[in-house]
Amino acid sequence: MNRLVQRSLLLVAVVFAAAVAVGWLVLRDMDDGPPALPRADTSLTNLPVILPAEPDFPDRFGPVRWREAVRGTNEMSAFVTTFFRPPPPPPPPVRKTQKFQLTYQGYFETAEGTQRAYVLVNDRLAVLPPGARVVGDVVITNIHRLRLDLLQAGTQALSVPFRGTREVEVPVE
Repeated sequence: MNRLVQRSLLLVAVVFAAAVAVGWLVLRDMDDGPPALPRADTSLTNLPVILPAEPDFPDRFGPVRWREAVRGTNEMSAFVTTFFRPPPPPPPPVRKTQKFQLTYQGYFETAEGTQRAYVLVNDRLAVLPPGARVVGDVVITNIHRLRLDLLQAGTQALSVPFRGTREVEVPVE
């Protein structure tokens, strides 16, 4: 026979012998019966004293002790430290804003239908078409004869009457 085959058969024989030995040990231990259980006697005189003879033992589990134990759970533990906690995050940056006075001075319309509005921003005159940015995030949406419709931050609708002034607050970056 080949030497490799002989070694593998020897290995199989050793594993089989070990399994038989372990099985025999398990079966030998199973022959023993369970340990004898103590018999319950009707007389209680032979029982050892289980409860301590201290007079305040029943009070240890009374409602007063329970309330004291629950009250103590909200106290700071001696093993808790705040040394390793990270510092609180910095406050969010304050958004700087600036106020502008918008005055609608009127509009003109060309023969082709192009409209332009005269808007006085603080002391500076601007001639702007619909959709143009007036200041910051304020955009002209519609130009009417007696009012100018604006949209701030894409959500807030504003209206400035003819020759009227409206104060708007826009973020400065």
